Amino acid sequence: MSWLTRDPCATLRRTRGLILVAVACLAGACGDDTPTAPTPPPIQAFTMQCPADVLGQSSSGTPVSIQVPPPTTAGGVLPVTVSCSPAGTPFPIGTTRVTCNASDARGFTTSCAFNVNVAPPPLARTTFLAFGDSTTAGEITVSATITLLPGPFPAGRQVVVPTESYPSKLLTLLRARFTTQAAQFVMTNAGLPREHAADGARRFPQVLAASSAQVVLLLEGANDLAALGTQGIAPAALGLQAMVRAARARGATVFIASLPPPRPGGVNTLPLAQVLALNDQIRLGAPAEGAIFVDLYAALATNINLYVGIDGLHPTEAGYQRIADTFFAVIRTTFEAR
Repeated sequence: MSWLTRDPCATLRRTRGLILVAVACLAGACGDDTPTAPTPPPIQAFTMQCPADVLGQSSSGTPVSIQVPPPTTAGGVLPVTVSCSPAGTPFPIGTTRVTCNASDARGFTTSCAFNVNVAPPPLARTTFLAFGDSTTAGEITVSATITLLPGPFPAGRQVVVPTESYPSKLLTLLRARFTTQAAQFVMTNAGLPREHAADGARRFPQVLAASSAQVVLLLEGANDLAALGTQGIAPAALGLQAMVRAARARGATVFIASLPPPRPGGVNTLPLAQVLALNDQIRLGAPAEGAIFVDLYAALATNINLYVGIDGLHPTEAGYQRIADTFFAVIRTTFEAR
């Protein structure tokens, strides 16, 4: 007789024992010397940190060499390569965007960017006086659908909006470029709507003295033409001449502008021939009086419908920006080191 038939209970006990041993071995309790492979540490995310924006200043108006700190990387698998563009100095005046890229041994990539801001040489003059009539004050034509103050305006009404004036926009341009002097710039807007140049000549000395301006921006004469026509050309030219001389006597640099072009069909449109005649007087008289001529007529004539409002006389918001840009370009040419 087999052992199975002799003791069936013993057979069951043996079978259970084998099963328990098998389970124990699966649980690692059989004394197996085979080492278990260690779990590799997780790889950190591959990142790169660029330096903060770098500031510098040119002393001569030419590009300058600036020591730029390199970006730092974290994570990834060595070796890590880093490259930046542009790769180095010198940096020109203005803002240069530097972009850096990195890659690791797996081919993973990351990037970052920063700015190198180089200021031009400081301007020797920081105090400005913008003098003139409503075009200096910032008068625009408001349609019946626009409300700037409580209550609607009738179609075609002129409203002074100082923030849209060319002096305000010019100040923004100066502060944006000459960042190291931003807090030093002062712009006095002495625009007076409906003023004639002869009246401006009488008002000018007191305003100039109060402002202590180092630079004077003159734009006046439209009201002389509107009131007197051709007969207004001579008194407008004389009034402007008197203001230039008064400013020069106090040591101020004078920029004198031509009248913007008239837009045909407006209620305030001036005759083109009269505008051109006065502008000729201004252009010819400026160098003789030691003033710098600024040709606003040419600047706005490139797109009259865009730059001059529907009343035919006052600039639009885009027109005031164009005037500010034109003055700004001449100021840079005159004062900025090259």
